[in-house]
Amino acid sequence: MPVPIVPNIIERLFLLRMNKGPGLFLDIFGAGAFQAVRVALKLGVFESLSGGPLTAAGIAREINANERGTRILLEGLESFGYLKKLGDQYSNSSLTVKWLLASSSTNLADIIDLGENHILEFSRMYLEESIRRGKPPMTIYEWFDQKPGSWRVFQLYSAAVARMVGDELLTKLKIPKDARRLIDVGGGHGLYSIMFCRQNPLLSASVFDLPQALTMTDELISVEKMNGRVSLKPGNFWIDDLGDNYDVALMFNILHAYSPEKNIELLRKVSRSMNSRGLIVVMEQLADKTVSQLAKVGTRFFGLAYLAALGGQTRTFDEISEWLLKSGFSNPRRINFRRTPGNSLVLATKAN
Repeated sequence: MPVPIVPNIIERLFLLRMNKGPGLFLDIFGAGAFQAVRVALKLGVFESLSGGPLTAAGIAREINANERGTRILLEGLESFGYLKKLGDQYSNSSLTVKWLLASSSTNLADIIDLGENHILEFSRMYLEESIRRGKPPMTIYEWFDQKPGSWRVFQLYSAAVARMVGDELLTKLKIPKDARRLIDVGGGHGLYSIMFCRQNPLLSASVFDLPQALTMTDELISVEKMNGRVSLKPGNFWIDDLGDNYDVALMFNILHAYSPEKNIELLRKVSRSMNSRGLIVVMEQLADKTVSQLAKVGTRFFGLAYLAALGGQTRTFDEISEWLLKSGFSNPRRINFRRTPGNSLVLATKAN
C-alpha cells in the first residue's frame, strides 16, 4: 500500500541538514492531503473513475463541478498518490482501488468521514481541555448520542478496520477447536465474531454492546449469512449480566477507555462468565516495545485520541498482564500485528 507524501532520500537529508522543520511541513501537507481526499470522496471523484480513465473535463462532467477546479484537485490527488496520470487522462491508483472504492471489501472511506466530522471535530473542541483536566467534559460516546447517525458512522469505521486486520488476525490467532461459545464484549459491528464463527463451524457467538452500538449489526450478520450463529445481546457491561459458559471472550479496544481499577473489575466479571480453561483475547494498541517508528507514531496518536475522546490512554503489555492475573486468568502472552503496526493481541487462559 503506497503512502502519500513521502520525501525521497535527498529531500529528507536536505530538510534535516537545513533544520527547516520537515516534520512540521509534512504534517501541514498531510493535513491538506486529508482534506483533498475528503472532498474527492464527497464529490465522487474516485467512483467516477471506477469504470476506467477519464480526462479532467470528463471527470468534471461526471461530478458536476467546474473543470478548472476539478483539474487542480486531480493534480493534487495525483501528487499525493491517490491518482495516476497518463497523457491527459487520470485513473485511480492501486491505493485508491483497494481502500477507497465502495466496491472494495477493504473500503476505508468511512474513516475519512469519521475522522473529519467526528473524531477531529471532537478533538478540536476538547483536546486542550482534556490535557488540562486529564479528561474531556464528556466522552465521545455521549457526544455520539447527541448527533443523529454518529453511532452508525462509528460502527462503519470500526467494521472497515476489522476487515483490514481480519486476515492477519485469523492467521495469528486460532480459536481452540473444542470451543463452542464466544462472547464479544463491546463487539459493536460483530465482524470479529462473524470471522471466528466462519473459521470454526461449531462455534456460536454473542455480541454484547450498548443498543446504540448494535444498530447495524443485524444487517452485517445477514449479509455475512451468519444468522443463527451470531446473536446480539444488548446491554451495559458495567450493569447487565453477560451470561455464562463461554469458552472464548473477545475484548477488542475496550481497556484503553478505563482506569486500572475499572479494568480489573470488568475482567473479573468476564472471567466469571467463562468456563474453566477458557481463552480471553484482548486487542489494543500497546504503548511498549513498538516494532517500528510507524507503530510508535500510531500508538502515540491513539494515546492522544483516547485521552480526548474518553479520558483514556494506551496501555502496556505489563499493565494488561497484571490486570489479567488479578482477574482469574493465567499465562498472559502477546502477539504483535505486522500489517497494521501498533495493534497487538494479549491472550490469557482462565485459571481453574
